[in-house]
Amino acid sequence: MYGTAGIPDVIACIGGRFFAFEVKTEEGKATALQESALRKIQKCGGNAAIVRSVEEVKRMLEEITA
Repeated sequence: MYGTAGIPDVIACIGGRFFAFEVKTEEGKATALQESALRKIQKCGGNAAIVRSVEEVKRMLEEITA
C-alpha cells in the first residue's frame, strides 16, 4: 500500500554491499516489473534475488560476504 511498485520488499546495505530481496511464497511469482527492478540492481553491481525463506537469505549472504 505504501511502497513503490516493483521495488524489492527488503533493501539493505551490509558490509558496504547493496542487497535487495523480493520475498515470495513457495508458489509466488515475481511480476515483470519486479524482475526488471532486480535485473537493474544486478546490472549496477548490487545483489538482488527472489527469496522464499530466511534460510535462503542466510545462504545468499554467507556466499557473497565470505
